Amino acid sequence: MSSLSGLSKSSQDYPETIDPQAVLDELQFVHEKLSDHEKASEYIAPVETRSKLQELEHQRTTWEVVTSVFGTAFIGSTAVSIVGLISLALAWKPLTRIQKLARLIKLIETLLEAFEDLGVEALPLIRVPDLQPIDLFVRFPGKEFLLFAVRSFGESTIVYNEKKQALYYKRGRKGSKRWEPDPMQELSDQAYWLRKNQRELFGSSKGVRKPMAKVLVIWGKTQLDQHREHLYAEVGGQKFLFLPREGGACYVIHQSQVVEFTRAYLVERQSKLMITG
Repeated sequence: MSSLSGLSKSSQDYPETIDPQAVLDELQFVHEKLSDHEKASEYIAPVETRSKLQELEHQRTTWEVVTSVFGTAFIGSTAVSIVGLISLALAWKPLTRIQKLARLIKLIETLLEAFEDLGVEALPLIRVPDLQPIDLFVRFPGKEFLLFAVRSFGESTIVYNEKKQALYYKRGRKGSKRWEPDPMQELSDQAYWLRKNQRELFGSSKGVRKPMAKVLVIWGKTQLDQHREHLYAEVGGQKFLFLPREGGACYVIHQSQVVEFTRAYLVERQSKLMITG
């Protein structure tokens, strides 16, 4: 495997740094509080979701006090705070928000464990008007960027239909159904919005123009089917599913490939910079 020793570790590429550990702490705190609330609700008579959401809304003022305990992890208007994360989480159904936060915590922990020495920075749940929040924006010194979307479809298998340029999911003998809304289109729309409206995340106008890998991560028990050879692109000497569709190309990987892909992508980018430099 190619070395990443030449990757810049300077933190001067961006006007403001993101503290990934502070981000992780805040996500874990919110996840714990929401989980405790959902567990408690199991022991009382069922109530409508709206009532639960209203109760959680009332808890915001209490949780605001805790915000000051954590380190600052922000970039301008994309501030990551406990209050902000709760606000986003309240928009999802109870089980959905617990699962979403748990997956993001696991993803950030995985990236930190593998790439903390390379200066990885991670910013979750960036608000995007009229779209779902961005799951995770990741950047490295040297202006290397990745945008992750984490999705799961239970015990099913995901397959790409080239003719339809869309992902489908299949469960047993029930046939396949189109995945809607299209997670790849969502990811492409989020990437476009991010470059246009959060330029400071990229450090400079030059950074905005640099490549950003759009990565759909298939999570947990959901499996990724084998596809035709021409749909795999070589990245850092390894092959990953890469779908060059009209709505915007993106990589599709399984949760188990996150570290492998990220490392390969950095190797690929470094090798290209060495050639052009």
